[in-house]
Amino acid sequence: MNQTPVTLHAISVADLDVVATLHCASWRSAYRGILSEAYLEGDLLTNRLDVWHPKLSAMTDRQFGWIARHDGEPVGFAFASIDQDPTWGTLVDNLHVLPSHHGAGIGRGLLTAVAHLAHERATHPGLFLWCYEQNTRARAFYERQGAEAVEQILYAAPDGQWYPEWRYAWRTTPFAP
Repeated sequence: MNQTPVTLHAISVADLDVVATLHCASWRSAYRGILSEAYLEGDLLTNRLDVWHPKLSAMTDRQFGWIARHDGEPVGFAFASIDQDPTWGTLVDNLHVLPSHHGAGIGRGLLTAVAHLAHERATHPGLFLWCYEQNTRARAFYERQGAEAVEQILYAAPDGQWYPEWRYAWRTTPFAP
């Protein structure tokens, strides 16, 4: 990847197709061998559109997200809900970067942007997210960013199976200004 800067812009309902497409591409890479092949190779785009349409259409002032673009092309996104949990704070509900752009600092940039806005708006200083136990690449990334695995649950995934997930948490907002 060349050194063209990555730009971030706030997610809106107009970004529905972009978000759903990025989400599909990320899941088909990151969740291969975790979620069922039938689910990942099925009509995942329609599934993600069905998830994102109501979420983006009904965003409140407590929800926000960013799309990362490189050379004008969308390469990742993050979405969060402020003060989602009284103990853990702001939920980073989604953080996805296209596999072709892994290692370029885009995930950290998106996480930093989420952390900065959460720091400005949240009453609780923490951030947290959920990560499949088998998603070792993402788990290693979160740990490098200072998150701690604090709790494990069994999660009913969208493919109809149950999988162990870890809650990763930053007890204070990371990367805060």
